[in-house]
Amino acid sequence: MCKTYDAIYEIVKFVDSNLLICNTQSAKYEGEVHKCDCYSNDCKCIDGIITLKNAKVTCHTGEVKEFDWINISSKHIESFSFILHK
Repeated sequence: MCKTYDAIYEIVKFVDSNLLICNTQSAKYEGEVHKCDCYSNDCKCIDGIITLKNAKVTCHTGEVKEFDWINISSKHIESFSFILHK
């Protein structure tokens, strides 16, 4: 499993926000981290994939797109932070 993936899902347990901003080489992503239910045998998480709800993606060209859901491969995340609710 990716260390970035592990870090995001571990930190989200202890912060007062689930709003994540993360950067890849080509875009900035903002959205609510989808928390997985892995306490049952029906775990819906996929190793290495960060799922954001109500996501906004800003491309390096400045173009902004909004998505209800988006999946990001954690191996492409260069930096991330959690922000307070707006």
